[in-house]
Amino acid sequence: MRFTILASGSAGNATLIETARAAVLIDAGLSARALAQRMTDAGFPPARLSAIVITHEHADHVGGLSALARRLGVPVFIAPATRRQLRLKEKDESGIRWADPLAAEQPIIIGDLALTPIAVPHDAAEPFAFTATAANVKLAVVTDLGYIPAHVAARVAGCHALVLEANHDRDLLRASAYPWALKQRIASRLGHLSNDEMARFLREDFDGNASCIVLAHLSQRNNHPELARLAALQSLRARHPQRDWESIVAVAPPAGLGSWRAL
Repeated sequence: MRFTILASGSAGNATLIETARAAVLIDAGLSARALAQRMTDAGFPPARLSAIVITHEHADHVGGLSALARRLGVPVFIAPATRRQLRLKEKDESGIRWADPLAAEQPIIIGDLALTPIAVPHDAAEPFAFTATAANVKLAVVTDLGYIPAHVAARVAGCHALVLEANHDRDLLRASAYPWALKQRIASRLGHLSNDEMARFLREDFDGNASCIVLAHLSQRNNHPELARLAALQSLRARHPQRDWESIVAVAPPAGLGSWRAL
């Protein structure tokens, strides 16, 4: 298995996972043209894509969904409530291959890849994180959640790689020019993961198994890559001081990783 992040942040999100017999795009938050170009730039022919899987209905995760799904003709896996919230017009629905609906804890099999949706606390209709498993290798993509409850921590145990949200620094968010209501939404338990909550998870609940951790969905206004990375490294060193975490922890920029991570 290998993966790369094509886009990360409030302007758009998309993660590409490839195995020997499958290739899945988790979220399609850029235009279809931009996503196809970024796949091509990563050395991946878009026509090779097997499916698109959607975490939730917010625009930075579905902006290019309709056009890309029609263009590539691949099935779209989505939760029923998420699909209803999209409120797609008839012309936008035409040509889309809707797969069996997603349900929490019910794995879907795409080629040799098993994807398991995990319910997460976020202000969306039916939001999910995912674990992806193939050939005894496990990856988790955990973004867009206000905090990490025990059941999410349990599901990501044993992962070889972890894509983990580090959306905002609490002090930067408080001092930002965002409206108060938006600040409250972001910082709430149905909002986005702060550096503090990300660090708490790594310090208290993370099993130390992963050989690759990518911090994702950083706010360009309310966070800084080095703040997020430092918070992660401090927690990891406190919990598992014997490992070289410097080489394990990376931060996904808005334009994506620009390279693959092989597992």
